[in-house]
Amino acid sequence: MISDLGNMTYEERLKKLDLQSLEDRRKRGDAIETYKTLNGINYVVASNWFEFVRDRHSRDTRSHEADNILSEKTRLDIRKYFFKNRVTNDWNSLPIEIRTAPSVNNFKNMYDCHIKL
Repeated sequence: MISDLGNMTYEERLKKLDLQSLEDRRKRGDAIETYKTLNGINYVVASNWFEFVRDRHSRDTRSHEADNILSEKTRLDIRKYFFKNRVTNDWNSLPIEIRTAPSVNNFKNMYDCHIKL
């Protein structure tokens, strides 16, 4: 759509326009929805969607303290890409300060700063 960028690759255009890739935007949206779900903002019961390490283990391990979520064990690819399985690794890899942000806007700002690193 922009006449000067027609002969550039996708990555070059993103860099020139200072935009994120579609994959990065999807991950950001998934992280925001996960934050809203876990903090009761979007009126979804988190325990219906996610299984937590604290529910599975009684010992206080690092993943127990961090309140990590667990992905569902799947044999087939059909459930492998469901929301809860798609977000687990990305969510658990975020620093605890970001996951415990006081508001959605703070979460978004902290997430964006973390991703830019």
